[in-house]
Amino acid sequence: MNDKDTYRSEIHAQAAQIVHAIAQEKYDLLRTARGPLSDFIAAVKSYRRDGFTIIDLPESAFAKFEIYGPNEHADDWDVEFPLWTKEHGESDLYLYLVFRPTGAGITGFVDDIRVP
Repeated sequence: MNDKDTYRSEIHAQAAQIVHAIAQEKYDLLRTARGPLSDFIAAVKSYRRDGFTIIDLPESAFAKFEIYGPNEHADDWDVEFPLWTKEHGESDLYLYLVFRPTGAGITGFVDDIRVP
């Protein structure tokens, strides 16, 4: 994998699915790149307790995606972008994903969620 444009639409589609799972609190649909899923869920729930409701990505969100890769140690692609909330639209909370080659395509994994 070495052509970002080749995978851009698949990255966007899978990222939208991942965010939808987060927005719907369907954490069992998520896979993590590292660390326990429970840590990720705790971070999302903390953000919710602070009064923010994560929503599905609007079409305009994809212009905010930063895609890096593949890196020198693996064929992974790193992707970061802001999440959107019902209360404020684009938020300061970013989702960090890792996409790894699997067979004929790529698979997205949650890596981190935080305010950069």
